[in-house]
Amino acid sequence: MDVELRAIGKRFGGVRALHDVSLHVEPGQVHAVLGENGAGKSTLIKVLTGVVQPDAGEIVVDGRSLKLHTPRAAREVGITAVPQDVVLVPQLPIGRNVLLGLENRLARKTTLSAAERNVVERALAQVGADFDATVPTAALSVPQLRLAQLARALIGTGQIVVLDEPTAALSAADADHLLARLEALRDDGKAIVYVSHRLSEVTRLADVVTVLRNGQVAGRFDRGNLDRATIVEVMTKRSEETLVPQTESAPPGPVVLEVRQLAADGRFEDVSFTVAGHRILGIAGVQGSGQGQLLAAIAGQDGYDSGEVLVGGQSISRGSVVRAYRAGLALVPADRRGAGIVGRMSIQRNLALPTRSTGTRRLGLRLLRREAALARDYVRDFRVRCSDVGQHAGTLSGGNQQKVSLARALAADPKVLLIDEPTQGVDVGAKAEIRALLRHAATDRAVVIAASEFEDLIGLADDILVMRSGRVVARLDGRRTDYGEVLHHALP
Repeated sequence: MDVELRAIGKRFGGVRALHDVSLHVEPGQVHAVLGENGAGKSTLIKVLTGVVQPDAGEIVVDGRSLKLHTPRAAREVGITAVPQDVVLVPQLPIGRNVLLGLENRLARKTTLSAAERNVVERALAQVGADFDATVPTAALSVPQLRLAQLARALIGTGQIVVLDEPTAALSAADADHLLARLEALRDDGKAIVYVSHRLSEVTRLADVVTVLRNGQVAGRFDRGNLDRATIVEVMTKRSEETLVPQTESAPPGPVVLEVRQLAADGRFEDVSFTVAGHRILGIAGVQGSGQGQLLAAIAGQDGYDSGEVLVGGQSISRGSVVRAYRAGLALVPADRRGAGIVGRMSIQRNLALPTRSTGTRRLGLRLLRREAALARDYVRDFRVRCSDVGQHAGTLSGGNQQKVSLARALAADPKVLLIDEPTQGVDVGAKAEIRALLRHAATDRAVVIAASEFEDLIGLADDILVMRSGRVVARLDGRRTDYGEVLHHALP
């Protein structure tokens, strides 16, 4: 079964998301779609999977022109999707979420039969998940939820599989496992549409690459002509060397953050470090190593069993978000859509949410003109691509959502900026912009970055701590180390 998009066009109000976009995916082929955030990739995927309907063009499946008015209609013709966002019901066990919409009419709502549990656990094993089908969904981390989504897509897979950033929250090992599974699906004759910002995955997996820019096709490449430098230049109109300039650090200031022998059972153990002003500390580790949980504990969102966190020499209460915030800590979480921004609020309202947001309140009342001016300044300085500051933050592309999430944290003028997975799921151009914003942020404060994508830290962080199984196992010079050295310490 093959699928063809012919001259697809789509507008949202006055914004042209797609114009005259065509691509053809054949059986036994992986067709990758690349482009910067806002280039139209997600809209194209939504058209193909029946989430939105095109204003122009047609979708042809096995020679038949079809109208896919709903995701169910897409599934019925054999199109299976793994969306970019993790959308699951937290009150249900994860196995029921995996089967949601795929079960028969007699299925129990909150529990699994033995047969259902076997089906789910086989699928979870295929994607490298290490949790049980009966685990409450609310108890799982974002990477674990992503694995569950992938498992769902592998149950009753159709002949056309559409994946939007499937490895964004996965460790290198789990991503490699998934890619191997996709290669097997391709060998079985599936037609696969693959959207990813990880160019190394694309060059490994793709038979054909279509590059979008500003909602139009900017280039196509077959496997024999896949060249990273050329693809980056077509995507961005800039070379990779100009996208990722080396930056110089300012001389270190006084110690701002001190972590002493922090431990939380099952998450991390005996973690100690200091961070001075004007410095960036990177904390590297494969998914599950504890670096994200460590940042949440430092920020007061999660508790810990022993140890101490000091800001400016003053100890703060464990598990107290309010005390941590008042002391000058601000966390940008990995789940930017769920926790980093309020999607239904405007960009302006998001940036005015921090209670320390400069000059946007007086006697508890909002100063709307000051809010708007502040938002326009951040949109300009952070190069947020939007129609205006009144646009809902949830309608922005992933990279622009991350910029708003970062701007929201900086609007509170923290002493220490903590950021978890800063470039997860964003394109190469947005990654470079976010790196530059983080280096600039360090001119006025200390910055701590937790990342499972080690390239985010190399050349940016002044020092890199490597975590493995919840413990710090190495401290490296972030300006002189390389990917191989970090990986050597990070892998079990």
